[in-house]
This record gives sequence, structure tokens and C-alpha cells, in this order.
Amino acid sequence: MEPVRLRTASTGPPLSRDTAAALSALANLIDETITVRGTGIGTRDFAAAFLGVSATELVQTSDDFGLLDWQLVAMALGAVLERTPPASLIGSDIEEPPEWERLELGERSVRIPRDLAAAFPAGAVSPCALVVQVEWVHWRAKEVLTVYSRQGDEAPASAWLAELVRQAREGTNPFRNQVLEAKATNQGLALRVVNGVAADRADLVLPNRIWAEVDRNVHGLFASLDRLRAAGLGRNRGVLLTGPPGTGKTALCRVLAAELAGEATVIFCDAKAVAFTVRQLYEELRHLAPALVVMEDVDLVIADRSEGGGQALVDFLLALDGAMSLHEGVVTIATTNSARTIDPAAKRSSRFDVEIEVPPPDAAGRAAILRRYLRELGVDIDVSAVAAATEGSTGADLRELASDAVIHVGEAERRGEPLDLDTALLLRLAKERSRAFRPGQYL
Repeated sequence: MEPVRLRTASTGPPLSRDTAAALSALANLIDETITVRGTGIGTRDFAAAFLGVSATELVQTSDDFGLLDWQLVAMALGAVLERTPPASLIGSDIEEPPEWERLELGERSVRIPRDLAAAFPAGAVSPCALVVQVEWVHWRAKEVLTVYSRQGDEAPASAWLAELVRQAREGTNPFRNQVLEAKATNQGLALRVVNGVAADRADLVLPNRIWAEVDRNVHGLFASLDRLRAAGLGRNRGVLLTGPPGTGKTALCRVLAAELAGEATVIFCDAKAVAFTVRQLYEELRHLAPALVVMEDVDLVIADRSEGGGQALVDFLLALDGAMSLHEGVVTIATTNSARTIDPAAKRSSRFDVEIEVPPPDAAGRAAILRRYLRELGVDIDVSAVAAATEGSTGADLRELASDAVIHVGEAERRGEPLDLDTALLLRLAKERSRAFRPGQYL
């Protein structure tokens, strides 16, 4: 029976075809994300055959990458494969086809290699013959790029790999200055370009003092980077937005995203992304800064240690410190319904430097919010009267009140019982809602 080698096997005796198949199946049973491999000739034997040496005579040069770094390298390698078709191309082994995937970049997408090995003769991409392998290595939780060469060709092979990585990192980064969404996946951090974040601060009713603090700590930090760098001062900032649900914290972040798009990278992170990939995220920020990182409901992740904060809190504190990632030019803006639940260590300088409270609107603010939500309906409403009847309501509450009024009118028309959308209707609905929900009752 013809022997084959597993791709992760050492240089010891080759495994039989049956043994290789059994081990591959066992790995799949232990972890179903590990694909059952074919039992044909593996990449090392493929490389050895192409280079005309034995498997034990191969020289192997490799590098591993985090997700974003890998995407940049994969785009560079994909361009090489399109520009210079290899002499031979296989998948995870000689019986498997090469694997590619689509990388979505907003309005466009590109095809990048996922799991393959490409053989190039001398002079094609390097002075020496090469076999280039792309694979996801589960135990390292990294994408790995490996170059196989003959003994004596180590220098040009390593130089080719180093140059590919350099060009990828120094070339145009399609994620930079975009609005991104961060997600935690089985393979770690994933970033997706978000198209068309449209928000205007004129449509968000907030006290001027809040805008002044936000502008100083966000736009001001970006405008001061060169001076801070020259003075050796901190070049990152943390802003904690606190207040009840519905007061406009998330809307404020969307306004900042719209204002910064094209000038800085904006990354929206949900609680799961913060909990499981925060260290990866801040490592990747080296390639994306200047950047604004928006974290929703951060209290779900960095709870006070006395109330259950754990490893996610440790990772979060290390990430914000820059102890592991060495990022700079990053503003982290996080939202929470209650700053009290957040661990005190997260609220010191160099982590969250400033805490900004976003309170429910006052009477004038409620009137302005109602005027905004009702202005396209062509109705004459005494918004001051409705505002006076909705004390303690947030912007989200008032939006729901306006929606409720419109729905009541539509339902009445459907039944053939015309109903005016007027001040009396809004006051009646506000009274009914105040009986059903008391201020401060939030899930």
C-alpha cells in the first residue's frame, strides 16, 4: 500500500494511507470544524516531487498571521497567482481542489486563497523554484503561509516571503478609513465593511456640553496626534458614555462614524466581539489607526470583579493599555446603561479617561425630539404640551410614542373610523403609556 504523509506530520516515517485516513476522521470527530482530509499525496510530498528532492531534504519557511493581517497578505498572494499562474496548483492534498473565498470590501469583493499549494518554477516569482502553501492551522488558530524550497535556496525563498508580506502591509489597505463591523467567529476576529452609515448631529437632540466633551476627546485627539507624539504623551483615549437606554448613546456613535468616515477607521463591536476577540482587535489596529472603536453595552463584558468579571476583563484591560498591541491613535468609545457595574480598573486614566453622562432629555429637549419625529407628517401638534406630559421619557420613548400615534390613525382608517393625528391623541397615548410603563423600567 502506497504511503502518504499528513501535512502536520514530522519528518519521521510516513503513515500508511489507511492510518492517515483514520487519524483524519478521528480529528473530525473531536472537532467537527476540522475537515476530513483526502488521503492522496500531501503538500510536503507534492513540494518534494516538484522540487526534485526527498521530503526530508525540503527547507520550510513559514509565517503566521492574525485575520486582518492575513487578509492583506492573501490579497497580495492572490494577485501573484493571477499575475503569474503556477506550474501546478492543488488543494489540501493532490486529490483536493484549491480553496478560495470571497473577501467582501463594501461595494466590491476580491477572491483570496484559502487552502492551496502553488508550485512556481525558478524565475517565475523568485530566482529559485518554490512551492507556496496556504492553510488554516487549528492548533495555532492562525492562517499560515509556508514556502518550500531546496536546500541552498533558503535565502531567496525567505526574501520572497518577506517581500510579499511587506508589500501587503505597506500597500493600500482596503479596510483603512472605512466603517467596519467586528464579529467573533470560530476562527477569531472577522471584520466586515459597513456601507453608507448616514447620521447627522443636527438630527440628534443632545445638550451642547455633551457634544463639546465628545468633540474634544474624539476629534481633538485625532487633531493632536503629531503634537502628542512629539511630546511623548499618550496617543490613545477612552470615552465612556453612560445613561439609561434610549438616550441617544448609540446614535451619537453613529454620528461620529459618519463624520470620521474617510478620515479614520471606525469599528463597531458588539459584546461578543469584545469578550472573545478584543486582544486580536487591538493588535490589528496597528494597521488601521487612526481609528475609533465603538463598543456597545460594555458592562456585559467588563463587569466589576466582585460581580463576576473574569478573563474577558483581563484581556480588555491589557488591550486598552496597549501592553500587548502597541497601538496608537485610537479612541475607544463605549456605552453602558450603568457605569456602577463596570470594574473600577477600567475607569482609570489611559483606559477610560473620561466619563460622559447622557441623561434623558429635559422638556425643551423632548419638544425638539417630538418636532423632529413629527415634522414629515404635516400635522399641527402642540409639542410643548406633549413634552410636559412625557417627563422622564427618552428619545427612544418619544419615537415609539410618535410611531404608536401613526399606527392608531392607520388602524382607525382601516376600520373606516377616521382618527386625527393631533395633540389630543398624543396626550392620550402618552397617558396610557405612563400607566403601563414607569420611568426606569428597562429590561
